[in-house]
Amino acid sequence: MQSARNRRVLDALALVFVLAVASGGWFYPAAGLALAVLMAVAVALSLLGRFGAARKRAFCNGVCPRGRALGFALRHFARGKPLPRAFTDLSLRRGLCGFMMFCVIGSLVRALPGLQGYPSLAAAGRIFWGLCVISLAGGLVLGVLFRPRAWCVVCPMGTLQDTIAGTGARRRMTGADAPGTADSRGTALEG
Repeated sequence: MQSARNRRVLDALALVFVLAVASGGWFYPAAGLALAVLMAVAVALSLLGRFGAARKRAFCNGVCPRGRALGFALRHFARGKPLPRAFTDLSLRRGLCGFMMFCVIGSLVRALPGLQGYPSLAAAGRIFWGLCVISLAGGLVLGVLFRPRAWCVVCPMGTLQDTIAGTGARRRMTGADAPGTADSRGTALEG
């Protein structure tokens, strides 16, 4: 269990990281590749979770800087209202995840330069940076209107983790990921 002081330091570092990628990507698009790395880590942890080698949603509860940053930055600004049930609907969450994946893959394919078959780091970074900024904006809006980590409930990466780990259809937001319950750090997962 982390001490409150260590938790605050990690929360502040997560906020700095998220803001650095969100603002730094404007000037240095390859900074957006940090999001691609985080997505790969989420998928890897989900695969480990599928075989019992990692906790369910291990990425969300222990690694995701956005959830930590939103919880830290918005804790005094959120209205504290529960997220509407429609946002927890598995079909909606999977649809959002599929749409995100379709947009990212389509954008990466269009970014392929000539016949070389590889997008430039800047072009790929800009795609992931755009995804970072759009999802951060969504997280901020949901966080202020409802609870700080409301985005965590609808986050496409969390949905992808549930789908890969085989927990999405059975759990339907019960247990540690249910709206209003606490994650492994004692931070309320919002919803």
